[in-house]
Formats: sequence, C-alpha cells, structure tokens
Amino acid sequence: MTHQPEGVVKIVVDFVRTLVLARPAGTLIIGNPAIAQATLSDDKTIVLTGRSPGLTNLIVLGADGAELANVTLDVAAAGGRLVTVDEGDRRAMYSCSGRCELVRTGEAGPPPPEAAGSGAGQ
Repeated sequence: MTHQPEGVVKIVVDFVRTLVLARPAGTLIIGNPAIAQATLSDDKTIVLTGRSPGLTNLIVLGADGAELANVTLDVAAAGGRLVTVDEGDRRAMYSCSGRCELVRTGEAGPPPPEAAGSGAGQ
C-alpha cells in the first residue's frame, strides 16, 4: 500500500496496487487506459491494475475539481523481460519469460539519425 502518491508508481501487468490519498478523490483520469486501470475502492483508496507494459499517467481530482495527485504509472511485464522488435514502420513488444508472447503492436518511433559522414559527397 502506498500513501500519498507522487513521482513514479510501478505496477506489474495483471497485478494490483493500492494508493491511499490524504483527501477524498472525486475523479480519476488515466492517460492511456490500455496500459493501466484505476478505480476507487473508497473515497481515499485507489486500486491500480496493470493492463499492458508501458508508461502513462494518473491524475486525481478532488470533489471540488482541484488536482490532488498527478503521477506516472510504470507498468512492467511479469518477470520484467520486455523485448521490442522494430520492423520497418511497425513495432512489436514481447514479454519474454521462458517463451516470448506478444503484448503490443504499434507504429515505430522516428527513425534514428543517420551516422555523421555517411551521406554522399561528404
């Protein structure tokens, strides 16, 4: 159980973690609900569930709309072995513990910058 959330909260896929607030919460906002889920157990206890590996954030608002917390949620694959495979313009992530299982696919990030001096005429 974590009291008064701040900074980075680590969660494992398919596991839960609780956060206890000093003041009652009114609204929970998750940046990417595909990565983590947040529900209120009571007005001061948040139950977090890791859904897929990645980073997202959680904003907690009080009943008056004031921000009570804004934390980063770092969701890791069980066993902590996450492998990313770039395939052209696609990226696939696998959780590897004994055998690799696909956990997410998506667009690849920007291409890496070219090595200095590798262009024609240099």
